[in-house]
Amino acid sequence: MAKKAWPLIGDCSALPYSRARAADIHSQAADIESTPTDSQTARPSIRIRELVGRPILPWPIHLPDRDPRGMKTGMNFECWKKAREGKTGISGNWYSLKGSRTQACHSMLEARLRAFFDMSPFVLECRTQYPSWNREEYEKYFLASKPFPNNKVMTIDFMLTLSIPGIPYLLYHGVSGKPREQINHEKSKARHEREADSLSKWGCTHEVLDEFTISDTEYSNYLLLKQWFKWTDVSACMHDAAELAESLLKSKAKGNLDRVLPMVGRRLGHDRDHAYRLFGVAAFLGHIWIDHRFPLRIERPLVVLR
Repeated sequence: MAKKAWPLIGDCSALPYSRARAADIHSQAADIESTPTDSQTARPSIRIRELVGRPILPWPIHLPDRDPRGMKTGMNFECWKKAREGKTGISGNWYSLKGSRTQACHSMLEARLRAFFDMSPFVLECRTQYPSWNREEYEKYFLASKPFPNNKVMTIDFMLTLSIPGIPYLLYHGVSGKPREQINHEKSKARHEREADSLSKWGCTHEVLDEFTISDTEYSNYLLLKQWFKWTDVSACMHDAAELAESLLKSKAKGNLDRVLPMVGRRLGHDRDHAYRLFGVAAFLGHIWIDHRFPLRIERPLVVLR
C-alpha cells in the first residue's frame, strides 16, 4: 500500500526534510560552542547577544525559498498566531525591511526584541510566531484521518536566520521571549524544553530572552534610527552610507550629533536630512555600530563602538 502524501496545512509543511539532511545540519550546528542544559545531552547553543565580529548586512538579502524544515521564508511566510489573537500584553504588527512584510508581536517584550533583530547585521531574517510540532504525533493523526489539533502546534516567538562571520552556511535560531520573573516557573521551563527539543531535531538552536535583554535606551535608539531612514531605498544609498560612516569615524570634529553629522555630510555633498538618512542606513547595514549604553540624541555627542 502506497504511503499517503503529506498534506500542506496553510504555510505549515509537514517537515519535508530527509534524515540525512537533518544529520548534516546537526553536524554543522555542532561547530557552534555548546553549553550544558538540563537534558542529559547538551544541545549546540547560540547566544545572540554574545556573537562577535562586525558583519556588514548583505543587501538585498537573498534567502532560500524554504528553511531546512520546509517552512517558507520571506514574503511567503505566514505567522501561525496573528497579533490580534494575543490575550495579554500589547499586540501589534510591525513592518520589517528584512522580508518586506509585517511581523506579529504579542507583547512589548517581543516588540523590543524584534527591534533589535531588525537592526542586527547578524540577522538576515526574523520570522515571528513560527509554528513547530511533533512530527510523529502529526503522522498518527494524519494516518487516522483526523485533523491535527491547533493546541498541539507550538509557536516559537522568533525564528532567526543568522549569517555569522567565519561560518560558511546559514544558521537557524529560535528565540522565546519571557518575563524574567516567569522564566524559572516549572510550566515555563517545561515549555521551553519542548521548544528546544523540537527545534534541535532539525539542527536549529534555541534560547530564551527576557525584558532586560534590550534596555530602554537601546530600544529607543533603534526606534529613532528606523525613523531616520524610513521609506528609504537602501540599495540606492548603500555606497553613500558606507562613505558617510567611514568619514564620520575618521572625523576629529567635536560636539553634539546635530553639529558633527550635518558637517560631515556637507563635505560629501549631502544636506542635513539626507545625512541623517544615510546615518540610519549605515547603522542598519553595520557600517557603524552605536554604543547603546548611551542615548542616541541629536543634542548629545555620538558614541560608537570602535
